[in-house]
Amino acid sequence: MTLDTEFSRLGKEVNQVAACWRALEISVAEDRPAGVGLAAADHLAEVVLDGTGEVEAATRATQGPVSAESLHTTASSLLNLRRRVDGHCRSHHAVSGLLRAVHGREQEWRGWAKSFHAGVDQCAAALSSAEDVMVRCWREAVELAEFKGCGATR
Repeated sequence: MTLDTEFSRLGKEVNQVAACWRALEISVAEDRPAGVGLAAADHLAEVVLDGTGEVEAATRATQGPVSAESLHTTASSLLNLRRRVDGHCRSHHAVSGLLRAVHGREQEWRGWAKSFHAGVDQCAAALSSAEDVMVRCWREAVELAEFKGCGATR
């Protein structure tokens, strides 16, 4: 593979992350049951909406030509999204807090929590795919640097 080929694949994977993230945004912001909100749901909405900037940065970075800056921006954004998903949405603390919050509530809230977790799982899977391609991009970039360092070209 070449760096350009891998970077093009990375752009497609980042677009998939963005699509999953948009679906998660809709879930936390628009699909919430009406009426009195839950603090746990408000927190998750804030976590997801704050992550939108990371998604947008990665998307912009992969739309242009491959460069050290675009690779760095994409990798940093994906890492920050991974930390957000794992730390604030999928951790034991986050899951148990949401389950406690919806326990004894109307069926709508329990359904919303289940839908939210399904959306987070889809984001995590899309992130994993993008991270795999990101690693291949870095490998290609390092190989190019090694070849240029010894005077060879590819």
